[in-house]
Amino acid sequence: MFQDISKNRIKTSIIISAFIFMITLIIYYICTAFNLGAFSIVFALVFSIISTTISYYNCDKIVLKMNNARPATHGEDQKLVNIFDTLMISSGLEYRPKLYVVEDGQPNAFATGRNPKHSVICVTTGLLQKLDYYELEGVIAHEMAHVRNYDILLSAIVTVMLGLVVMLSDIFTRAIFFSNRRRDDDSKAGGFLMIVGIILLILAPVFRKTNATCYI
Repeated sequence: MFQDISKNRIKTSIIISAFIFMITLIIYYICTAFNLGAFSIVFALVFSIISTTISYYNCDKIVLKMNNARPATHGEDQKLVNIFDTLMISSGLEYRPKLYVVEDGQPNAFATGRNPKHSVICVTTGLLQKLDYYELEGVIAHEMAHVRNYDILLSAIVTVMLGLVVMLSDIFTRAIFFSNRRRDDDSKAGGFLMIVGIILLILAPVFRKTNATCYI
């Protein structure tokens, strides 16, 4: 288990570094498209560090907001809460994850958060309707294992960062097409920016699909 936790932390560090580089590059070329000069790289680097930091410390809240999740209650989700309370006794978790429900007919569940202290477990209403007590117990136990192994940190960071890249890629492509209308046809910078913009335009739907998918 400790080996899995260490691997997940290393993977997360690599992914965060890669996204900082990617976001810096995108913001830099957006600034370049609008001729902001030498200040572009400084602004791009500061923006990427700040946005990554905010995403890291608020990844659980962002994911919950993206899925329109609501807290599970005894009144509406008695079976789920009872299963969760029972499993907490034998889970070995030091901190109790927050329990949320997503109004969605698709049977699904996921865990998110940057660490077990700030973890969240979500299940959809479709899952609650289609699984019996023991099947639901197995799913919740599985999500608790993700929390214990720090799998949640990796998945939360990827989800939030991909969402940010999708948003920036949309801005990037619009900025590039706008700026190229004001550039000469033989401009090397304009040609390079156009190529990067087209690549991001192609990848954006893939990012959106990945970003919108949660796995049990």
